[in-house]
Amino acid sequence: MLPIAGFHIDPVGTPGLLHVDDLTWESARETTKLLEENNARYHIFTTTEDDKGVYLHNHIVHHTLTLWALGAKPETIRFHQERNGQYQRQAMVIQSNLVEDMSIPSVFKRCLGREENFRNFERFFLKEINEKGYGATLQKYLIGGDEVANDMLCRIYHGYVHGLIHIGLGLEFKQPLVLAEGLAQSAVHRDMWYHEYLETAEEKAIKAEEPALPLSTLIDMERINVAIRNCSSVYFHRQTRPGSGRWAMDLEIARDGVLKNAKAELVTLAARYRVSPPNLKQAVAELTNTAVYLTAGAQRPPHECAFDFFLLHTITTSINATIFCNEPTFTTAQKCRLLEYTGRCYLMTYAGMGAPEPNFEWLLSHPSKLPNQTWDTLFDRACYHEDDGHMCKMIRVMKHAQNVSKPYNHLPEFKVKQEMFLPAAIAAIDSGSRQPMEWTKHFDFIRGAGGEEKTDGLPVNGKDERNGVAISGQMGTDGMAVSGEKSNDTINVKVEAVNGGTQPEAMGKLFQMPLGTAKAL
Repeated sequence: MLPIAGFHIDPVGTPGLLHVDDLTWESARETTKLLEENNARYHIFTTTEDDKGVYLHNHIVHHTLTLWALGAKPETIRFHQERNGQYQRQAMVIQSNLVEDMSIPSVFKRCLGREENFRNFERFFLKEINEKGYGATLQKYLIGGDEVANDMLCRIYHGYVHGLIHIGLGLEFKQPLVLAEGLAQSAVHRDMWYHEYLETAEEKAIKAEEPALPLSTLIDMERINVAIRNCSSVYFHRQTRPGSGRWAMDLEIARDGVLKNAKAELVTLAARYRVSPPNLKQAVAELTNTAVYLTAGAQRPPHECAFDFFLLHTITTSINATIFCNEPTFTTAQKCRLLEYTGRCYLMTYAGMGAPEPNFEWLLSHPSKLPNQTWDTLFDRACYHEDDGHMCKMIRVMKHAQNVSKPYNHLPEFKVKQEMFLPAAIAAIDSGSRQPMEWTKHFDFIRGAGGEEKTDGLPVNGKDERNGVAISGQMGTDGMAVSGEKSNDTINVKVEAVNGGTQPEAMGKLFQMPLGTAKAL
């Protein structure tokens, strides 16, 4: 950890755990400047809880640091920050007296779970890091095992693991202020159902009533458990408020779906994910491999490959397992516990997305959209992809997953083998939409990959046998089936009713479009 109060990025000292070779000082300076701008200007949440039912997050730090590690040019990093800065909320005022009083346990506890205290917590944790060191601060406020630390340990998983991501980036890039931001973000979340689940699973795990199993095995066991497989619904991703007609997650996936309908079954499996100190290094690799397994495998033939927005967070957080394992201020027992909590959250996330069946044969048959793509190709494409960082984070960590999995490629619990990682990452970047994000709305990912209606709006693969060009047909949510066939430089598209859908103005008509437009229909 750098002994600084602000930000400092450079190619030698802070390249990140996985990075390209040609990092430049120009990009380092721009990254440092943009981290400073984000911290000074923007709040950690882009929405209020009342507005969307849950908090949506400011991803600028995640995106900026990942772009830096992947070798993005200064102007590219700046472009993404300016685009994503348009929908951020303004930073709140720091209350200096309250920051001082947060050292009082009763005041600290009173301030938890309140978003208006984010900057206050950030300044408080930074003060603690500067005075006590980052290791002592993490012991006291994350992993030390007392009441305060245990509460904060659960909170880093609140808000769909965004506190965990932020803390991991702080450690990976040796940035005290990023670490303080991550702790502060965790402190102001209040998704207390994570506490209920994680603490109950840990209590049961300590009893060791059943043998421990690899995380990938437990993922497979979720799929064959009827209660777990059916505990959630795609409705959570489609719910709207009757007044405005806007989407809001007033019913939350884990709280109102998974834990309401299958808590006992899930806890029973989660308690069997236990990491023993002698097996720590292998468990780190297996968790990382399993994140790719449950995310990349969640495909449904014959539809084009697509990646689930919630499942991909298991990939983007899995690099933290290596970061925590490498952290010298953590004990081995603490590293094991962090791994267990993370793996148990993956089990809950997978259940929430309907425990989708893995289809790696279909994933590996994905026709690459560009010839001879390599990891360097993917890193470059990811740097230019116009979202808030989810795609580039996923691509970078997929490569990391391949690296850490290599020594264990022969083991059956490592479901994703070495030759599968690059094709999976190619399918991921190829699945990205050409339509940039609109504010916080993504066009790249699906949600609820295991649900019966998962394929709505997802193109169906077809193939022109003459030249290998993939032709897309689309099943829309409006009850239309779109079929396509290539003829010279156009595609003939016919619209027909399916599942009782009616679109009289389009029904039965044949449209002719230039090549490249079928997917946008």
